[in-house]
Amino acid sequence: KNGPQISHLFFADDSVICCKATVQEAKQIKEILQAYSKASGQVINCDKSAVYFSRNTTRQARVEVCQELGDMREASSGRYLGLPMAIGRSKNQVFGYIKSSIMKKLKGWKNKMLSPAGKEVLIKSVIQAMPNYAMACFKLPKGLCKDICKCIANFWWGSGQQDRKMHWLSWKKLSEVKGKGGLSFRDLEAFNEALLAKQLWRILTSPNLLMSKVLREKYLKDPNALDKNPPQSASWSWKSVHSAGRLIQRGMWKRIGNGSQVNIWKDRWIIGTRT
Repeated sequence: KNGPQISHLFFADDSVICCKATVQEAKQIKEILQAYSKASGQVINCDKSAVYFSRNTTRQARVEVCQELGDMREASSGRYLGLPMAIGRSKNQVFGYIKSSIMKKLKGWKNKMLSPAGKEVLIKSVIQAMPNYAMACFKLPKGLCKDICKCIANFWWGSGQQDRKMHWLSWKKLSEVKGKGGLSFRDLEAFNEALLAKQLWRILTSPNLLMSKVLREKYLKDPNALDKNPPQSASWSWKSVHSAGRLIQRGMWKRIGNGSQVNIWKDRWIIGTRT
């Protein structure tokens, strides 16, 4: 409640306008868009626009707001900027599009026409880079990560839909660095945790960012919030970022300022000491 008020977010040609779910505010937004259309000559495409409501909005209010905005459709699911807008209990179903995209890409490559070096380059530069954007914001289910690794392993060993070839080494061994006998393929679960830890570190070290201000006010009011479980009502994005807190704490030492946020008996504040 004490955080920054967000009225809109603009990214390239995508726009998000935030308001209360009332007919009065919907009417006001409609008038603003009409004034913009008259001034610029650009018309709003309602077929490509949608209204996204919070879960506590009544059905009657949703219908009235959509009607006021020209019978604009309600967005109950889908993706915005490549990421799912609503995440339910079935995470495998929500993020299943990542696996489908990877399988489609792998099927388009002719396995017999590629050398092992060519396969390695394609896997590292294309396939393992496809889920990076989603993994930087959400924690993917372990089962989904294992399925993706299984698809990559089948492609590497030359297995297709009809033939099943022997996997001479486990995926864990292939994920090792080349100095230890592996091929440096990514462990998706570990890489997912590293990307989320990067986001959390950015929130902690850059408090002036809009994202940091919002999340700090909503979830980090308690200085010991990272040591506790996130609230049940928290979004899946915050639960994902919060899960990377253990990784940061394992390699973090605190710098002594005024000492208000340092527990000298439990926190690591002298480099070289371990508890």
